[in-house]
Amino acid sequence: MEAMAQAKIDLGQLARNIRLVRQNIPVQVKIMSVVKRDAYGHGLIEIAQIAQREGVDQLGVADVFEVERLRREGIKLPILVLGLSRREDIAPLVSFQASITIADLDFAAQLDREAEAQQRRAIVHVVVDTGLGRFGIFPKQTVPFFRELQRFSHLQIEGIFSHFAVSDSLAPDDRQYTAEQIEKLNRALAQLDKEGILPPLRHIGSSPCLLEYPETMSGYYNMVRIGATFYGYPEVPAEGTWAEEIRPIATVSTAIIALRELPKGSYISYGRTYQTDSVRKIAVLPLGFGSGFHRSLSNRGLVIVNGKEVPIVGRICLDHTMIDVTGIAAKVGDKVEVIGPRLPAHEQGERAGVGMNDILIPLCKQVERVYV
Repeated sequence: MEAMAQAKIDLGQLARNIRLVRQNIPVQVKIMSVVKRDAYGHGLIEIAQIAQREGVDQLGVADVFEVERLRREGIKLPILVLGLSRREDIAPLVSFQASITIADLDFAAQLDREAEAQQRRAIVHVVVDTGLGRFGIFPKQTVPFFRELQRFSHLQIEGIFSHFAVSDSLAPDDRQYTAEQIEKLNRALAQLDKEGILPPLRHIGSSPCLLEYPETMSGYYNMVRIGATFYGYPEVPAEGTWAEEIRPIATVSTAIIALRELPKGSYISYGRTYQTDSVRKIAVLPLGFGSGFHRSLSNRGLVIVNGKEVPIVGRICLDHTMIDVTGIAAKVGDKVEVIGPRLPAHEQGERAGVGMNDILIPLCKQVERVYV
């Protein structure tokens, strides 16, 4: 029995997106496929299996639980936990041979002791806060921190990285801020190099950098972290570039369950936020914010019915959404596309005033997924 709403995940398109990226970055640059939070809702294991088959170099995840799932399913790729981990996660992370983000010497000492107990080496990446203001050592602390790490004989210092705050923005002041973040990490890397303690992997680049910041894939930098682009969203304008060929891999669809005409002056849905200005044909979809359809799309978003874009009218309910199909040859049971290649999540986000991921991840994560 088919679900009320379904996300069709095109694994062939995922593979094509990965190949396109590989063909258009320097050959010496490694690729980390970011699969955190259930691969942006697309399915952790299924996406990781394709990434491994297509030759990506590493996976990036959110926490120990994703590491465990991947290892249990036979994923052999190196895995970096991009966030900070809890003390109680140390033993399993070392056991699973995950790469662990650190920004604290006490935590590093605990890692070292656990690695010694397991007769292993704990693999670590140091995170530097160049301007996101979330976590990490400050750039000026980089050399002293790395010097201290040298005393831990059971740590394998594999990498150093940072996160951008606004690399997906084309605003001049945001571009300047991103450039300053790059320069801060550049200076820290140069100091480590001078000291002879530069780690093997250095990364700051992400999906927007593929088109906007090529300097994050040259010089000291030898790995790039790709999430949204692999799922079909380069995050910056791609017109006129190789990334035009990147396509969304998820199509979320549902079907009309009710259809009727409402007279002029009728209010639709909770809050009376929409009133018909003439006789309108209104269809009901069995998809609401309880299934991840962002409520900010109320009276703003579009869906596709029989090849035609039609508006969402009224407030999106917990389980239902109303659409205006006036003038469309629509009937109960007709398929309705909510997001996909013809109606990308970033365009829906622009209509709703939210980010692409706010639209994409909840929908893909909460509706039934089918892989093709």
